[in-house]
Amino acid sequence: MKIGFLINYFYPMKGGAENNCFYLAEELAKNHEVHVFTSLLPKTKENEIINNIHVHRYKILFRYKYYLSFTPGLINILKEDFEILHVHSFGFIWHDLIVLLKKLANNTKILNTPHGPFMVLKHYNFYEKIFKLLIKNFERAFINHNYDAVIQVNPEQYKWMVKDGVLKDNIHFLPNGISQTAFKKINNKDFIKRYHLENKFVISYLGRIQRYKSLDQIIKVLPKLNNNVVFLLMGKDYGDLSRLKALSSNLKVHDRIIFTGEIQDEDVIKGLSISKIFILPSEWEAFGISILQAMAQGNAVISTRTEGGKFLIKENINGFLFNYENLEELNAKLNLLIKDKNLLNKIGKNNIKKAEEFLWNNIAEKLEKIYISLITN
Repeated sequence: MKIGFLINYFYPMKGGAENNCFYLAEELAKNHEVHVFTSLLPKTKENEIINNIHVHRYKILFRYKYYLSFTPGLINILKEDFEILHVHSFGFIWHDLIVLLKKLANNTKILNTPHGPFMVLKHYNFYEKIFKLLIKNFERAFINHNYDAVIQVNPEQYKWMVKDGVLKDNIHFLPNGISQTAFKKINNKDFIKRYHLENKFVISYLGRIQRYKSLDQIIKVLPKLNNNVVFLLMGKDYGDLSRLKALSSNLKVHDRIIFTGEIQDEDVIKGLSISKIFILPSEWEAFGISILQAMAQGNAVISTRTEGGKFLIKENINGFLFNYENLEELNAKLNLLIKDKNLLNKIGKNNIKKAEEFLWNNIAEKLEKIYISLITN
C-alpha cells in the first residue's frame, strides 16, 4: 500500500498525536510505502527519510496558537496517489479543505485519528469561543461524515464523535501504545547522581510543561508529603515553567522539585525507573502515552478522571484517579501509596503486565487490517 499521513507536527516533536503517528508510520513502513506531510520545524529538513518514512515538511505561512494555521505546501498531498490518507486531529481548517479536495479528486480512503475533541478545555475568551463554534459547525456539516473511518483511542470517544458528525458505523477503537524499549532495564546511577536523588522517594511527570497539564496541583500538595519526597518533571517548557517555579518558591518546596527540561529517551527511562509514582494531573487527556511508559517501568499511576485516565487505570489495581483540582483527594491518594509499600509494589507489578498489552507493533497490525478492509470493501 501507499499510505499518507497528514499531521500538524511530526518527529522530532513529541506528544500524544506525534508519537502515535511516528510509531505507527515506522511500523507500517516495514511493509508499505509511507509518506508524512507536516509543518517545517526549526532544525529540521524539508525532505528526508526517517526509518523508511518519507517525511515532507512545509513552511508555515501563518499560525495563531495551535489550531489556526496555514501551511500552503501541504496541498502537495493532492498530487500523490495514495490508497490511504490518515489524518490526525479535528479542527485544522486547512487540513479539512485538503481532505475535502482529496475526497472529491479520487477514491483515496481517508481516516482520522482526532485524539480528542476540538478545543476541549473549559476556558476560552469570546473570540476563541466564536472560532470554536464556527469550526465545529463547519466540520459537522461538511467534513466529519466524509471520513471512511475514524479512530477512537479510548472506548468512550464515540459519544462526542457522533455529536461532531462522525458516522457511528465508521468508528474503530485502536488505542495508543509504547515501544518495547520502554521496558528496558537500565543502569540509572548516573541519573540519580546528576539530580541528587539518593534516598529520595520520587514522584514523576513526563510531558509538556503546559498550563492545562495543571502541574501546580502536585506542587501545592508537596508541603504535606514527607520531606524525602521529590517531584521530578521531565519535559519541555510550553509556557508554564516560570509560573510553576514561582509557585514552588512561594511554597518553599523549590528544593524538592526537579525540572529536567527535554531529555533523551534513555534518560526518560532512567527517570521513570527511579520513580515510584507517576502523576498525570491534566485538565483533559484523550489517552496518556506517558502513563504506559511509566507503567512499563513499574510505577503506580495517579491521574485525573479524564478519558484516558479512566480507560487506563482501574483503582487499587493500576493506581488511583482523582477529581481535577481536588487537592485533598490527591493528597490522600499520594499518602496512601507512599505509606503502603505492599500496595505500591503490587500495583507496580500489575502495571508492567498491563503495559505489555499496548505494544506499537501489535497496534500497527490492527491498523493495517482496518486499512485493508477499507480498500477491499
